[in-house]
Amino acid sequence: MSHIAKRLWYAVHVRSNQERATGRFLMGRAVEIFLPTYRVRVRRTDRRVEVTRPLFPGYLFVHVDLAAAERVEVLKAPGTVRIVGFGEGPVPVPDDVIHSLGILVGAGQDTVKPHPLVRTGQRVEVTDGPFAGAVGVIAQTGGRKPRLVVEVEFLGRAVAVPIGPEEVRPLLGSGS
Repeated sequence: MSHIAKRLWYAVHVRSNQERATGRFLMGRAVEIFLPTYRVRVRRTDRRVEVTRPLFPGYLFVHVDLAAAERVEVLKAPGTVRIVGFGEGPVPVPDDVIHSLGILVGAGQDTVKPHPLVRTGQRVEVTDGPFAGAVGVIAQTGGRKPRLVVEVEFLGRAVAVPIGPEEVRPLLGSGS
């Protein structure tokens, strides 16, 4: 029975800040990688500079046939923790997801930013803007600007304010 090579995309979990080094190592071993990045301005002690950061910190994507020697190359690459999977082993990332990410980061390097997944009913803390520090529940997501509801339980009241999802971070152990 002959083996037909089937290359699929997989997410690889890597050690903190090792995305580029692991990617370079794998490219040197002829493994196709995809490391989506975005640009952001950061403040240094004396000036503001533009830096490129991974869109998914701690992860990169590889296009490999796991039945071939490429799997060993990925697993032994410096910085590799594991190939991401659930239960039964590595789970492929659909081609259309990789394709869409490629379009987004290719066309919008200056506008693409990582974004926490925030859902209605989720408890969040405001990290930016005039309401920074407030904690509340996302009352609405979708077409209109989401509304953050801050509950004042002892008064039996709540206050809702418009808030951008980029201005909040999900609180652990909260919401749906």
